[in-house]
Amino acid sequence: MMDAVRQWLTSVVLTSFLISLLRLLLPEGSLRKAGAFTGSLVLLTAIVRPLARLEPDWPDWNLSAYESAIAERMDELSAGQEDAFAAQVAERTAEAIRAYAPGVSARVTVRAQDGVPLPWAVTLSGTPEAGLSAWLTNALDIPPERQFWTDSAP
Repeated sequence: MMDAVRQWLTSVVLTSFLISLLRLLLPEGSLRKAGAFTGSLVLLTAIVRPLARLEPDWPDWNLSAYESAIAERMDELSAGQEDAFAAQVAERTAEAIRAYAPGVSARVTVRAQDGVPLPWAVTLSGTPEAGLSAWLTNALDIPPERQFWTDSAP
């Protein structure tokens, strides 16, 4: 590192020395002014030359990794929302069954059809009622073979 600084300083000093010598040798007038301007540009180039060799650490603008991470996170959130919605459908269906038959407890199983969670099966506890079974079949489209009665609470 010190060697590079020494070389740079040497080149700047030698360039300025040569430019000064050239200015002394040029005659008065426009030629000296043009020589001074050109010498200034050469000196500026000698000063800035190390900066031109630096390789900046530019950020990676490849956003495909970010895009895939965002898409993956959106899928996770969507799946979480679908699960929450399915749980809400199951809970509200169980509430509707309890409202129809207050002496019955229900645990509803939900299955997605065309991306929409619908009541699929129900496990009931309490006294079996024929009217409830018919209502489950007609109102919720849960046929008797997917209606399960148990003795204990679900």
